[in-house]
Amino acid sequence: MGRTIALLGLLALGGLLLSGCGESSPTILKPGGSAAEDIKQLAVEIFAILSVVLLTVWALLAIVIIRGRRRPEAMASQTEGNWVIEVIWTLIPAVIIVILFALTIRTTRELTLPEHGADFAAIGHQWWWEFDFEREGFKTANEVHVPVGRPVSIDIASSDVIHSFWVPQMGGKVDMIPGRINHQRFLPVKEGTYLGECAEFCGAQHGKMRFLFVVESPEEFSAWVADQRRPAAEPTTPAAIAGAEVAATVGCSGCHTIRGTSLGGTVGPDLTHFGSRSGIAAFTLPNTPANLKEWLTDPQAVKPESHMPRIPLPGAQIDELVAYLEGLK
Repeated sequence: MGRTIALLGLLALGGLLLSGCGESSPTILKPGGSAAEDIKQLAVEIFAILSVVLLTVWALLAIVIIRGRRRPEAMASQTEGNWVIEVIWTLIPAVIIVILFALTIRTTRELTLPEHGADFAAIGHQWWWEFDFEREGFKTANEVHVPVGRPVSIDIASSDVIHSFWVPQMGGKVDMIPGRINHQRFLPVKEGTYLGECAEFCGAQHGKMRFLFVVESPEEFSAWVADQRRPAAEPTTPAAIAGAEVAATVGCSGCHTIRGTSLGGTVGPDLTHFGSRSGIAAFTLPNTPANLKEWLTDPQAVKPESHMPRIPLPGAQIDELVAYLEGLK
């Protein structure tokens, strides 16, 4: 029994340590925002307290086993009817629970910051992310940038079912509930590219609903905003020019917007600067010409039950669409 308990403890410790491995893995152990730092501190404090409890239990268990083997007839008389020991065994867990409760309340109060108006809105869809910078006059999808060292306030909503907005290295999870706007605010403190995801099961492709949260310098952020406010780049190559005509005639405008063109749909992601994004279909695939061709050829094979329909097009027209969309930077 003692060996089993020890093995389980070592496995739990190893699991906690390995959860922080991998540069691209979203983990609270490598915070990049103020709220995530508070959550990490709470996790470390709880882990330390419970580790002391576990080690104490192991030590007492070892003492009881060793002494019990040496003097089995004396062990019952040492504890039987001893009310002092019973009170101590009751008070110790109660004190631990009170300490854990106080630490949790402290962290919760630190995370509850006053709202001051959102910098942008994050809207969950089945199964992709929309980021609406209403004041700046643009929308983007599945990738958002923020400046380091400035508080970020986000309005969080859903267009269909319950989702959950979560960037583990920035802060905690916030539910996205249809008909309700929730809020999150934190201070990005470390530049980098962080992976966000949906933390609430929302349908068949819940596991393929990810986004990039990019924290960069204020100068880089200002340049990104300026780029995003511009209309789509004009196609320059013959293939891209032909692809723009294909996009305007095969029904893309029913779902997608490309600012500066006739495409004005609002059902699917805004594609105005699609070519500058790192992923396709909420990072189901990296954004490469080969992967984009695969996606356009048969979206349902890549992401079943997504709302992107399969439009049968000749291979040449798909290549032209790829050339046009990859040029939207």
